[in-house]
Formats: sequence, structure tokens, C-alpha cells
Amino acid sequence: MNPALTLSRGLQAEVYKFRRTFLFWFLILAPGFVPAINLIILLSKGPEIIQAGDNPWPTLLNMSIEPGNMLFPFFVMIVALFVNSIETNSNTWKLIYTQPLSRLTVYLSKVLVFMMMLFMSLTLFGLFSVGVGWLVGIIMPDLGFGQAFKTELFFFIPTKVYLLTLGYASLQFLISQQSKNMILPLGIGIGGLISFLILSQGWEYVEYHPYGYQMMGIGNYADVEASFWAQSKFIYRSLGVAFVTFAVGGWLMLRKRIV
Repeated sequence: MNPALTLSRGLQAEVYKFRRTFLFWFLILAPGFVPAINLIILLSKGPEIIQAGDNPWPTLLNMSIEPGNMLFPFFVMIVALFVNSIETNSNTWKLIYTQPLSRLTVYLSKVLVFMMMLFMSLTLFGLFSVGVGWLVGIIMPDLGFGQAFKTELFFFIPTKVYLLTLGYASLQFLISQQSKNMILPLGIGIGGLISFLILSQGWEYVEYHPYGYQMMGIGNYADVEASFWAQSKFIYRSLGVAFVTFAVGGWLMLRKRIV
């Protein structure tokens, strides 16, 4: 069978599993959490936050990216956990392997769906954030949201966050795949973040900590002239960790015995 067609069928099967599930709605609603709060804040306190004559878009960008960047690691942990828990919780691994799909196809389908879920949610986050600016501009035109601004930053920055995230996201995916305990992956993920925050106080090799690539590599997003590829070494390290980790996960999947 054509490998591309086989992978396509695997992807369709993976996507179908999550229809009408908690994860499906979580992927749509979670990206709207921070924008919804920002909408409430701007409508109620907008004139107090934004000085008359100032361009409000940089303020909205900061209000969106800073909390979003802080909360996104927890989002990644939850998505990785649920993507890998469906078969374990329903004890359907044996059924999965009776299907006319190779183990490698099943694994690649899960990895690709996981990565697409993260990217889709970050894209929605950008859309919701820009939508808040447009909506507030219509309701409260005096705030100045009609001024020119590079609104593409609301998409460039989440795209950069996505690349910086893949390193620890792959680790969370692998841990969630190998563990039947739903608490363990979350505990390891939170421990990874806390360890980075502690080590960042002075450890000279902290820049190699995979759970810190997102925070260290995002750069000065408040600077509209900042390059997308600023601090690119963290992007390359993140992608390198992701490649190795996903490869190890695939090898373990091929060797896994289903009893």
C-alpha cells in the first residue's frame, strides 16, 4: 500500500477518535481563555490602561503573550497526556494493532496529530487576540485600535513559541506514551518547569534545559522590530531534542509487546 495513503488513513483515524471529546473542545476553548480575560479588562478598564494618543496594540500584545507564554507549557502537558491515554484507558491497544496499519504508521499518526493540535491552538490564540483588538476598537473607538500596527506579530510570536516548545513537548509525549499513570507525566512536566526556574538563578548550563527553551528563546516580543530568528539557537536545540525524542519513541513503539 502507498505509504502516503497509509499515513493519511492513520491520521484520519487519530482525528476521528477525538471528535466530541473533552480534548476537542479543550483545543478550541483553551486558546480563548487569555483573550477573553483581556477583552473584559479592556472593556472595563481600557481608558485607565491605555493612555490617550498611544497605540494600544503593543499593550494588547504584551497582555496576550506574557500570560499565554506562562500557561502554554501546562496546555502542552494536558494535550500530550490525553493524546496518549485514549487507548490505555479503554484498553484498546490490541484492537489498534489488529488494524491494517503498521506500528510505525500508528505512532507517526499520533505524533503528527499531537503537533498539529499544538499549532492549531496557537493559531487560534493569535486569531482570538487580534479579534479582541478589533472588537474593542469597534465598541470603544477612542482607545485607538484603528491605528496601524504589525498584527502579524500575533501569529509570528506563537509560531516561534511552537518551535521552541517542540523540545519539551516531545518529552511529555514520550513520557505520557510510556506511562499508564496519568499523574506521573504531569508531575514530571511541572518538575521540569520548576527545576528550570530554580537553575536559571545561576547555573551556567541552564540554557540547555529543554523546559526553558520557550522562556529563554522568545526574546523581546514587545519590540516590533525584533527578528523572528532572534535567539535562534534555542529553536535549533528544541527541534534537535524533538527529533531525537520522537525517534526514540518510535523505536520503543516498534519493540513494545502488547499482552
